[in-house]
Amino acid sequence: MLEIKDLHVSYGKIAALRGVSLSVAEGEIVTVVGGNGAGKTTTLRTISGVLKPVSGSITFEGESLVGLVSEKVVRRGISHSPEGRLIFGRLSIAENLRLGAYNRKDSAGIASDLDRMYEMFPVLADRRSQRAGTLSGGEQQMLAIGRSLMSNPRLLLLDEPSLGLAPLIVEQIFKVIVDLRQQGVTILLVEQNANEALRISDRAYVLETGEVAMQGPSDQMLKDPKLRTAYLGVD
Repeated sequence: MLEIKDLHVSYGKIAALRGVSLSVAEGEIVTVVGGNGAGKTTTLRTISGVLKPVSGSITFEGESLVGLVSEKVVRRGISHSPEGRLIFGRLSIAENLRLGAYNRKDSAGIASDLDRMYEMFPVLADRRSQRAGTLSGGEQQMLAIGRSLMSNPRLLLLDEPSLGLAPLIVEQIFKVIVDLRQQGVTILLVEQNANEALRISDRAYVLETGEVAMQGPSDQMLKDPKLRTAYLGVD
C-alpha cells in the first residue's frame, strides 16, 4: 500500500532522514520507534506533504506522493493525526470533527461518520458543543484521532498518540487503534511507548539519527536484546 524508498529529508543543512526505506501493507499496523530526533515525525510529515524530500520516492497504492500538497494527499486516502493533537481550541468538538471532512461533499456520509465518531468516543458525544480547548489531554487526543478519521482514510498516520497521557487513557487509545485496524484502516504508528506499540503492531522499524537501524516482525523485535535495552528499559 505505502512504499518509501531511500528517502532523504533536510531542514536547511541538517539531514533529518538519510536513506529511509519502509513499507506498509494493506491491513497492517506498522510501528516506527526511536529516540527524540530520530526522524519519526519527519517521516510522517513528509508522507503527508508537509515537508518535501530532497530525494527518494513515496508511493501510495502505486502512485507517487512526492510533490503533492497535503490536501491532495488527504484526497488520495491518507490522514495524519499529528503529534501534539493540534485541535482547534476555540471551536466546538463537533466543529473540529466536521473540519476533518472538509474535502468531502457527501452530507449523508459525513453525518453518519459523525455518529460513528461519537460511538467510538462517547465522552465526545456527551459534550459535542463544548469548546475543544477545555478538554483534557486524553479527550483532545480522542478528538484529534476522530477528526483525522472524518476524511475516511485508507491509511492513518498516528504520531505519538499516547504522549503525556495517563495509563488508563493510554490503554483506551491503543484499544481504539486495534479496533480501527479491524474496521479496515491501515495504520502507520509513531510511538515512544515502544512496548505497547510493538504489542499491537504487525511489523516495526527502529529509526536512529535519520536511518533505519532495525526492522522486522513486532513479536521478534520485542525479544531483541538490543531493542529491549535501548527502548523497552529491560536489561
